[in-house]
This record gives sequence, structure tokens and C-alpha cells, in this order.
Amino acid sequence: MSGYTSEPIGKHCAPAHASTATSQATAAMSPVRISGVVSGAAEATKAKKNKINTRTVVKVLLIVLGVLAAVYVAGIIVFSNLFLPRTAFAGNNISFKSAADVSSIATQIGTDYKVKVSGHGLDFTVTSADAGVTVDGSTVANKALSSQRAWAWPYEVFKTHDMSSFLFSEYNESGLADVVGQKVDTFNETAEPPVNASVAFSSAKDAFEVKSEQTGTQVDTQAVLSEIDKAILNMDSAVTLDDTVLVQPTVLSNDPSLIAAADEANGYLKARIELVLGSTAIHAADVGPAEISQWVTVDDEGNVSFDQDAMNSWTRDLASSINTVGSERSYKTANGDTITVSGGTYGWKVDADKLVSTVQEAVQEGENGQVTVPTKSEGYTWAGQGKADWGAHAEVSISQQHAWFFDESGNMVWESDVVTGKPGHDTSPGVWKIFKQQSPGTLTGSILPSTGKPEYVTKVSYWMQFTYDGQGFHDATWQSSFGGSRYTSGYGSHGCVNLPLDKAKELYSHIAIGNAVIVYN
Repeated sequence: MSGYTSEPIGKHCAPAHASTATSQATAAMSPVRISGVVSGAAEATKAKKNKINTRTVVKVLLIVLGVLAAVYVAGIIVFSNLFLPRTAFAGNNISFKSAADVSSIATQIGTDYKVKVSGHGLDFTVTSADAGVTVDGSTVANKALSSQRAWAWPYEVFKTHDMSSFLFSEYNESGLADVVGQKVDTFNETAEPPVNASVAFSSAKDAFEVKSEQTGTQVDTQAVLSEIDKAILNMDSAVTLDDTVLVQPTVLSNDPSLIAAADEANGYLKARIELVLGSTAIHAADVGPAEISQWVTVDDEGNVSFDQDAMNSWTRDLASSINTVGSERSYKTANGDTITVSGGTYGWKVDADKLVSTVQEAVQEGENGQVTVPTKSEGYTWAGQGKADWGAHAEVSISQQHAWFFDESGNMVWESDVVTGKPGHDTSPGVWKIFKQQSPGTLTGSILPSTGKPEYVTKVSYWMQFTYDGQGFHDATWQSSFGGSRYTSGYGSHGCVNLPLDKAKELYSHIAIGNAVIVYN
């Protein structure tokens, strides 16, 4: 213990302090040297680990790529032999099915195939039996399968596919044509045919104009067959016919020939004709656009002509409404009685043939004004059918055995008792015309077969013939008296009207060729 001196803490600080500083310095230097060594080693270790990781990643990637490649190749192989998912064929799901499977489906489709045809009034079904449809299922399936982009299967599997378009068929075209043709022909029997554009007269416009074409409802057999052909080739189950199957007009309203024809036809409508019979205008027979339009025709080729049949018909109708020869007329007798007379040769008779040509010529030349109606026979004046059309005339009453003559003013200027035809040789009732006057004259009877000579030859002083078979007025000096019933008592004539000589002379001075002779019972 001697030699050892205890001191309080705090003394000898310096030495102690110095020692501590030295330790700290030593300590401070040691870590620096160790850190450098450690850091270098860590970097080396890290680099080594990174190298190992890169190799691992590469290996993994190569493995993954190998797997993917294997899967891709496997997919190509699979989908070169099987249909892709989401694939349909004629309404059937054929996903992952083979060509053989689809071949059976296609063949069965051909066997069961039918197509419904509808539209524009048609409604029928064509079966595979009707059309003789056959489907080569193997060819259909193989073509459909080969169309797949197997190499693009990773993309294609997410899409939908329809292989129905690969359906095709063969069929008996003649058999199909027979079936369809019969259906169409039956339908067309009651359907409206198309109407070509034409030139027609418009009464509202008093002019010819081009009338538009009309399609109608008839259908064209070949057009229907064409649509069914398309359906069968695609194995479609239905055909809806549109307007393209309708039978179309062959002449359209824009045809230049029709437009030109309308203009030409309208040229004839310029005529305005007033028909005149004698001096009387027959306004009911005036010719204008309405009448002319019935005679002018335009054919499908645009040729303008006159319809002769139509003109002849119009002429016949007009003549029938004008002619008075032989017609029934009202007549007021000398005794004041109103009777009807018919038959005979007196009156108006139109020359129909000349009237047709006369009117046609006037129309073609576009005439405006009066045109005289050509006649074969004329009366005194035309007042219309059923009315008196004579002026100066003779009147013979068979029952009264009396005759009269009236001048143009209707004044009675002559009368006489008469002897008319005996029974069997009756004087002919009717309205006749004086067409021969002779003074003197010779009456010749019929030729007798037994002798070859006339039954009689009689000379008279005054002869006024009014029938073509030899009846007329004449003096009959052999008659002892006139009037009464002598004509039925064996003294009647052969049809002539017998007169006293003086009365015959008087009548001869009044009567003229063309005057009417009215005979009635």
C-alpha cells in the first residue's frame, strides 16, 4: 500500500484523456479500413448474384417461350384438323368438330333442305326432292376447314365464325324449272299483266298524251328461278321476292317514238267538221276531237293511222240515225188522221263508203267548216227520223180508193177517185218516189212462160212510175168508173193506181220526178 497514493477523481485527467483520444483515433481508423474491404466484397457478391439472376430469368424466359411455342404449334395442329371455337355452320355449333363431323351435317342438310319462296303474291316451298338437290358434304367440310387461319388461332379463338357460306349444292335445273314454272303460271293466270306506255286520248285535255306504263302483278318465271338458284347455291332457307321479279313493261313513257306519235295524232284533232244533209246541219253528227280520237290509232312502234273499222262503225251508226228510206214516219192524212207509214224508196240514204273517205280526208287536212254528207237517195228536207221529210207529194188511200196531191206548202191542189190493185196484185203501201214520167207511155206486163210474151202491152197517155216493179199512176180509159170497191170486185189493176184520163192529165202537170207518193191502207 506504501508508495501508492490515492487521489480524487478528477486528478490526472490529462493523461487519462490522452489515452482516450488515442483509443478513439485508433478506433476511428479501424472502421475505415474494414469498410473498404467489406464494400468491395459486397459488390463482388452482388455482381455474382445479379449474374445468377439474369441466367435464371433467361432460362425461365426460354422455358416459357418454349412452352408457348409448343402450345402455339399444338394449336396450329389442332385447328388444322378441328374447327375453331365459336364456329357455326348452317345454324349448328361445330366448335372443335372435325371435317368428318361437319361432312355428315352438310350431307344431312342437303337431304333435309327446303327453301320457302314468298313475296308479290307467291307463297310456296321448294324441297330438295323438288329440286334434286345434293350436297357433297366432304368437299364442303374440307373447304370450310381449310379456310380457317390455324396459324392465327390465338387471335381467332376470340372471334365468332360462320362457315355456312361454304354450303353449295348441285341440283336438277330442269326439274326445278318445272316445279317453279307451274307455280308461277298458275299465279299469273289471275295476276295483272304489265301495261306498256301508250298514246291515249284525254277527254279532259281534248288531246292525245303519253300514258305511263304500269308494272302490274305478274311475275317473271326466269327471274324467280334466278332468285331460287342463288338461295339453293347458298343453301338459304328462304327467298323473299322483290320488285325485280315482276314482269316489266317493254315500252316506257320516255320513248321518243311515243312522244312524236302523240304530237302527230294531235295534228288530226285540229279539224272541226259540221256535217250537212241537204241544206240541214246535223249537229248531232258534228265531228271534233271526241269523235276523231276514236279513229286515230297509235301502235307500239309509234305509227299513227286511221282505224278503218272504227270509222266504218261510226259511219254505219250515223247512217242508221240519218237514213229515212223505209223507216217508220208519222203522217197526217188528207182526212186529218195521224198514221205511221213505213217501207218504200223515198227519203234520205247515206252513201256510207263515200262518207268515210270524205270525213277522213277532211280530218287529215284539218278542215274547219261544213261538209256535205254524200247520199244515195235524198228527200226534200231532213227533219230527223220519224218525221215527214217530203215536200210536194201524192197521197193514196187504198181503203178509201182516193188520191190527193199536195204542193210544197202543204196545199192540196189535186184529188181523184182511183182504182188500185186487185187482191193478189195489191198496190204496195209505203213512201215511194216518182222516178219516171212519160206521155205517152206503154205498160208492159210480165212475160208469160207459156207464150214467152208479155201478159199485156197497153198504151196510156200519162205514165208516172213510183215503184221499181212497175207500179205507178196512169190513165185507165177502160175503167167505167173509179172509187168504191171496184178494186176488189174483179176490176182492180195489177198494182197501178188507175185514174180517169182528165185526172191523170192534171196530176201529170203537178207531179215531178223526185216527189213522194205515200200509199197506205
